[in-house]
Amino acid sequence: MKEQESTSLLLTDDYFEKLLNAIHDTYIKKHKLKRLPKSFQLYGYGNYNEQEPNLKEDFEAINISNDSVNGKYLYDKAREHYKGKPIIKLNTYYKELIFKYLNCKNAIDFIDNQNLDDDKRELQLALIFDKKSNETFYYLNYYFGEDNTIIKGYSIISNNWKKIQHTFIYRDSDGAIKELYNYGRINRREDTLHIKTKTLLDGKMVEGDNETYYIGHKDPSNINFLVGTYTSYDIYTNTVAGKIILEKCESKEIMEEKSKNINIPSYIAQEIRNQRITNPAIVPQHYLELSENSPYSSIYGKLPGTYTLNFSSLEDFNEIIKFKILQSNYKIVPISEDVYFENDTLELMNKGSIVHFSFRFAGIISLDMVDVYFKSYYIKEDNEVHNGVFSGIDNENRLVSGQVSIRYSPHSL
Repeated sequence: MKEQESTSLLLTDDYFEKLLNAIHDTYIKKHKLKRLPKSFQLYGYGNYNEQEPNLKEDFEAINISNDSVNGKYLYDKAREHYKGKPIIKLNTYYKELIFKYLNCKNAIDFIDNQNLDDDKRELQLALIFDKKSNETFYYLNYYFGEDNTIIKGYSIISNNWKKIQHTFIYRDSDGAIKELYNYGRINRREDTLHIKTKTLLDGKMVEGDNETYYIGHKDPSNINFLVGTYTSYDIYTNTVAGKIILEKCESKEIMEEKSKNINIPSYIAQEIRNQRITNPAIVPQHYLELSENSPYSSIYGKLPGTYTLNFSSLEDFNEIIKFKILQSNYKIVPISEDVYFENDTLELMNKGSIVHFSFRFAGIISLDMVDVYFKSYYIKEDNEVHNGVFSGIDNENRLVSGQVSIRYSPHSL
């Protein structure tokens, strides 16, 4: 069967650069110029001089239909190339104009006259003849699912990275297996893949999850791991979001065999475990119904203020940290000189009775990370020193723990 070249033209960045250089060289020779003018004059858009040479006028001169040519079209494609886009798409109209301008029969004629290596040529020809349209790619999928369990299934990508089928495998405690299926369309936008899926529910295809994967400016076919995020609903009809990882397999047989193995690789578990947000299937009518923590929001509202924490332990460990919690947005801002909080958490625990701070530090400080616990009723008393406990890791990678004295003032500095 004879291969048919597609109507629009997909060019790799290597061949588009060759094409663009050929257009520029032809333009310079045609108009007997020593160098290229500025972009708007070269391509013929914006505030350009219509009396001076430009590609818009050159293309219109060879355009049999006498239609007006959009000079900015080629400029925009050149910008995509300079920004690092790996594949540039030219529509049929512009493709034909360019090859007439270069006196080439077609894309193959142009490619045959370029001195690029065989691998780059093969990749370019695959785009033109769509050799990969029937190529299928196989992946294991992992995400942190219902009942605090890492779910492992498999995904099949086909139709030149336009279609995806997810199979999610759920295992009951008695060993019974249930499979759920999602079918989706893949859209590539710059350096990300966007997927919208549908799933079969009560005999109808309904909206499934939405996924986004960052792939950089690479051919996704050559990527072994796709790391992304999803939003969906779970088997209990809660709305959920989290992290998802797809791991490439060499074949369908290997994918199916590995998906049956209940063991989760450590390099996956480390990245996926607890990476999930679950919103219960409730419709709150009052702010106290937002979650089980809502009744303690009045205590949470007292957290803003200025804190001085003095850490001490039996090993003669001593460190002082000062910070404030902003009233406007509850952001934690360090006051101690030359100390930066790389990560922080503040939360109420045990029905609002315990305040928990968690910090990861950078800068001139003997602690790397620490968790602090103290009674929440301390924050009701102004300028009093109270005690709590801490545990953490110092900058020599030693485990440290002990008492922390806390001076709190609701008045920010």
